[in-house]
Amino acid sequence: MGFLPTARNVKTYKGKEWKETDQDLDRVFERDGIAYGAEIKNTLKYIPRHELTVKIKMCQHLGLRPLFIVRAAAKSYINEVRLLGGFTLVFKYQLYPFGQKLFADRVRESLRLPVDSPARIADGTVQRFLNWHLKTLEKPKDAAKG
Repeated sequence: MGFLPTARNVKTYKGKEWKETDQDLDRVFERDGIAYGAEIKNTLKYIPRHELTVKIKMCQHLGLRPLFIVRAAAKSYINEVRLLGGFTLVFKYQLYPFGQKLFADRVRESLRLPVDSPARIADGTVQRFLNWHLKTLEKPKDAAKG
């Protein structure tokens, strides 16, 4: 949907370097001149509060909009990221590597956990992020209104 992955394991971006902790961001995705610092959490529990705070600070320092791609998130986390100009993309399912469908099916049936092993991310999931992204783009000023 036009989001290009431009970096992995990011501590440095466009000449700025994060030195406050030894952590990095998982990816940088870019579209329409906007760069997103992405943290991806495919766990059944929420990202720890301290880690969320550090990743937001990293994005701010590096000039990136925060993007959290998670299986679940507290509403307060989602709201905090939104207020800082970022987005939290929540998946319902914990994803296992492609080719592990039989195992994922057994886990889901036995433990009643929301897990899956898809060949690719569903278009509707990425579409939610794209819709938000497009809504946040600055609209051109109306020349007639000055």
